[in-house]
Amino acid sequence: MTRGRSRDAADAPAAERRASEPASGATGAARAEPALRRLVDGPSQLLVTAELEEAACAAGLLDRDALERAFGVPAAGRGRGPTVLLELGEGRRVLLRRLRHGGLLGPLLGEVFWGTSRAETELRVTAALRAAGAPVPEPALVLTRRRLGPLHVGALGTLFEEGSLDALAFLQTDPDGQALERAAAAAGRAVRRFHDAGGSHADLQVKNLLVREEGPRAVCLVIDLDRAERRAEIGAEERMAQLMRLFRSLRKRGMVARVGPRGIARFFAGYCAGDRKLRRALRLHLPRELRRVALHSLHYQAG
Repeated sequence: MTRGRSRDAADAPAAERRASEPASGATGAARAEPALRRLVDGPSQLLVTAELEEAACAAGLLDRDALERAFGVPAAGRGRGPTVLLELGEGRRVLLRRLRHGGLLGPLLGEVFWGTSRAETELRVTAALRAAGAPVPEPALVLTRRRLGPLHVGALGTLFEEGSLDALAFLQTDPDGQALERAAAAAGRAVRRFHDAGGSHADLQVKNLLVREEGPRAVCLVIDLDRAERRAEIGAEERMAQLMRLFRSLRKRGMVARVGPRGIARFFAGYCAGDRKLRRALRLHLPRELRRVALHSLHYQAG
């Protein structure tokens, strides 16, 4: 096995260096960005935090059959890949997500990617956003294996959030009114912190929010940052477009009535946090987004 040197923000490409710069107006507790180690053994590569390097090697994650051992069979279908829990000792559990294409290319490309940059960029952007105070999972590793030439398969791991459900699963538990409103407000605060930290999500939808109840309060994380970016600033137009994409996902899955007007109001109250200027700026873009909702509704009915 040969080990590559650690690639941190100082020796990453320029686009990745920009992603690691602090965002203005970020809220929440900032954290140190983890050092990442690149390990190579033949066709297998592992990009892993320094803290987990020894445990990942001991778990055989550089073995050629590591993916098959973890997931059993190749990923099928399209969309979000299957997940497994990986024990890495000392009570640490990593949620490993098999990488595969979604959308129209899903059936054609499946789990095969050109190179390793897409998965590694997701890990680095997650680390940079978390360091800036965004409520995102703690990054752990990217495991990839070369299949043929530049074609790779792989998986991405973040530390497992115990006791959490994605927001769709949470809504399907039919929470009472108070629990739902606490979760809605927590989701609004989480997405606001994500945007304030410079986070731009490519697919902000109900399954990409992770909710956990902690006694009388709720906490929320923004997850699945495939193709997400970190920018210097996220403007009101883009913020509103992502918020309404989240709303459309509720509508598509028949969950708008369950969230209800009070839940939606609590979400936006959590997001705006009394910032009247931001609320007014968002409302300017509401008519356009409502037209999008109407168009998408026609598509849902046709489908």
